[in-house]
Amino acid sequence: MNIGYIGLGALGGQLARRFLRDHQLTVWDISATAVGELASLGASVASTAAELAKRSDVVFLCLPRSADVKNAVFAPEGLAAGLSPGKIVVDQTSGVPEETREIAAALSESGVLMLDAAVSASPQIVSTGNANLMVSAPVEVLDRADPALRAITDKIFRCGSRVGDGQAMKTVNNAMNAGNRLGVLEVLAFGRKSGLTLQAMADHLSGSQACCQITDRMLPALLQGKASTDFALSLMLKDIYQALSLGMTHDAPMPITGIVQGLLQIGGNLQGPQARLEDMVNIIGSMAGSNITGEAVTSTAGQSGAGEASMLETIASIGASQSRAISYECISAGLNYGLQLKDMSEVLHASSGWSTGSRNIFSELMGGGRPSDSSLDDALRHLQEGCSLGSRLGVPLMIANGTRAIFERMRSQFGAEKRVDELSLLYPVTPRNAT
Repeated sequence: MNIGYIGLGALGGQLARRFLRDHQLTVWDISATAVGELASLGASVASTAAELAKRSDVVFLCLPRSADVKNAVFAPEGLAAGLSPGKIVVDQTSGVPEETREIAAALSESGVLMLDAAVSASPQIVSTGNANLMVSAPVEVLDRADPALRAITDKIFRCGSRVGDGQAMKTVNNAMNAGNRLGVLEVLAFGRKSGLTLQAMADHLSGSQACCQITDRMLPALLQGKASTDFALSLMLKDIYQALSLGMTHDAPMPITGIVQGLLQIGGNLQGPQARLEDMVNIIGSMAGSNITGEAVTSTAGQSGAGEASMLETIASIGASQSRAISYECISAGLNYGLQLKDMSEVLHASSGWSTGSRNIFSELMGGGRPSDSSLDDALRHLQEGCSLGSRLGVPLMIANGTRAIFERMRSQFGAEKRVDELSLLYPVTPRNAT
């Protein structure tokens, strides 16, 4: 099959390489260096996007934003100038579903088919063939594109029949990942300032209800003095803005995600356009007046009457509560958009946004189970104690305080006898989306 690929950045470059073994690959990018690297591996190089389209049966794009995709398609000498009826365009951009559907509708007038295939994986994972693809389009379009998609990975999740639904799923996943990442960093900074070691917190969190992809992946890297991600902070900030837009458009309040956006924006403003998501480790530490990965600090926990075991329990409880609040609002946004609960459960369980909280929530919503008997009152007690201590120590704990406010609203509205798994009362699932 003749494959075209546009957008050879860190992720797109690795995606394009997957086609070299079994397909004829043609590439185009504004970066001569990126194009040269693929050419040295055997790819053909097109002089324009239109020429690439003429040579290709299926054209893939992986660009920073949907606006970039629109420009690549419709600009002079863009893809549209070289596409013919029956050809397929696959958008792998973490884009805006509504904008992607507009591009697909315009292309369909010329008989060109389009689908989205958002990627959940780092470039390193893509290179091994273990990426997750979140794809959406009418079944007949997905079936035709399937052989090309399987050159990337066999882990293909169909997220809906509308073009853009895969991108919406990726948006939900990224918002959950970012919320868990910054929530964990905040409690780590809090714990360090209260005198705990990073090792002690890592050991405790990984075996608790606060366990998530971040504790599994980020904490071991921090302990080894390694970066856990090379993702651009500006791209994560873009993804979070898209998540908030999804929530606003579909009447799903996302207060914790709003806090996450604010923290990321602070990081971007401080570090500049070249900032990496990994820079948030030091930024969150600095905001708390502590050093997450540095030498042990003098313990101040004893001054507040909190011993190590008690502090570890408080931190784990806060982390678990945060992941539940983050998961509920992100899942709610996805459901209100129109994603199916069973699709979200399958995809998010296998992607970077998962947490013990999200897995419990899906179990509760889909099967009526009770994975946790934890009382709302106990969770709120830990949140209030932790946030009070954080204030005394000079640690902002913005995500924890946002979560505390949600739990306090829950108790005020429904009573202290409720369990944490009944937090769904604040995020009702509409019957049409719960199937």
